[in-house]
Amino acid sequence: MRIRPRILEDLSYIPASAAAAALLLLSGCATGGGQVQADVSSLRAEVRTLQRENAELTRRLESMATQIDVMAARVARASAPASAAPAAGLAASADRSAVPAVAAPATGAAQEGVLVVPGHLKVVRLEPAGKAVPKTGKPPTPAPAVPTDTPIQDPPAAALAALGGKSSSADAPAAFERARAQAGLARARSFEQFADAYPSNARAGEALVDAARTRAEAGDPDGSCEDFSRAVAEHPASRAMPDALEGLAACELRRGRPAEANRLQTRLAKDFPDSPAGKRAREHAPSVQGAAP
Repeated sequence: MRIRPRILEDLSYIPASAAAAALLLLSGCATGGGQVQADVSSLRAEVRTLQRENAELTRRLESMATQIDVMAARVARASAPASAAPAAGLAASADRSAVPAVAAPATGAAQEGVLVVPGHLKVVRLEPAGKAVPKTGKPPTPAPAVPTDTPIQDPPAAALAALGGKSSSADAPAAFERARAQAGLARARSFEQFADAYPSNARAGEALVDAARTRAEAGDPDGSCEDFSRAVAEHPASRAMPDALEGLAACELRRGRPAEANRLQTRLAKDFPDSPAGKRAREHAPSVQGAAP
């Protein structure tokens, strides 16, 4: 049987046993017609597969050989004794601010343990902790001591009054009593000044309600409504809050704003049902009868 040169060329890349088997198969099936052509195509595909596997095995063998060479070079560098000359040269140049680059071959010097220092790096000497001395040679000047024995005292009330500042909370009771001892518009102004000077005092809301009532009695309804409004807005937790709401509701009725007055009466009856002002709100305002039990 005559075998095509292309098949012989393909068989040259496979092992001898596989090639012999392929030749026997081809010679036995020389008279098979179309079936032989199919078998030849199949064998050709198998030959190509074997060639690819053979190439992959060759590549892997070459890669493993390269890795073995690299590992052997590393072992040789690790086992080689360190050179004394480079170490001595590095110690001698420790006092200099910069060390020039050490020219060395790329392969031989690195394998023999020669230290290559790039030119852009600096080698400096570090002093032990606690012994650092400035370049001037003088020890650093200690910071001056800060006196801490000066007592902290509140400024006197007279000085605060002269500056227009807030007075000490210890003076609040006496100031409240002085305002209550006055009469007329002077009393109202004194209570307003008390609320300005002691805004966080528990009686600041009471002072504004008292000032509002005093102004109403003195014929100043607008000033009275302003004090009632301040008491509601600035001191909602004051015990005089029910009286402030009642007075502000009366102001809204006088200004011709019944809806706002009704809202304030409803709030008064709901939030302060047990206060005298809350009870009066439920008695005199039919729309808030159900606001509180």
